[in-house]
Amino acid sequence: TGVSSNKGIFETAVVINVTGPWANILLAPLGEKLPIEPTRVQMVHLRRPPSLVKFEHIVIDHTCGAYYRNDGSPNTLIGGEAPEDMMEIADPNNFGLNADHMFIERYWSRITRRVPEFRNAICRGGYGSLYDMTPDGNPIIDRSPNTRNLYNVAGFSGHGFKLSPVIGSLVSKLVNSDDISDDYLTMFREDRFITGNEIIPEFPYGNRAHQ
Repeated sequence: TGVSSNKGIFETAVVINVTGPWANILLAPLGEKLPIEPTRVQMVHLRRPPSLVKFEHIVIDHTCGAYYRNDGSPNTLIGGEAPEDMMEIADPNNFGLNADHMFIERYWSRITRRVPEFRNAICRGGYGSLYDMTPDGNPIIDRSPNTRNLYNVAGFSGHGFKLSPVIGSLVSKLVNSDDISDDYLTMFREDRFITGNEIIPEFPYGNRAHQ
């Protein structure tokens, strides 16, 4: 068991694939593929006008299809929450790092609908990034069905960082225990997309591209 790279071969007892949008690139030589799509998302930076210098709220606005948060006063970061904002499948090694002009206009207009004074903000540009999207917007935490001692932990669909403490605990249990009957490990199995057990929140956000 190990990993072959351009730096050589690294032997190890266990390999945990936590490469996000690159997960399937790592798996390709093994003939394996996870139901994960590397999806380009975009963000816009605005410098708030003096009248909004204290507007440091974190807002998820499903009516306008945007979320916005403080990004170092007096700046606000805006991202998209609507399904049409998460439809661009991208090559993880070659995707647009700058926000498209039409997206900047779209996001700026969304926050202005909610807070009209943002029309006086100064645009500081934006950037593109990647989500590793699964069909139900939730991660895969599972053993590889074909490759011994390989574990896949990917597909967090944009909300992996905040889940990292509990994910670390689950992965430790998955790797070190023969008992993987934990409800959460069962919930995040890769084969849920085949068996019809996709994760459906009891109280989902309305009109959101991921949960």
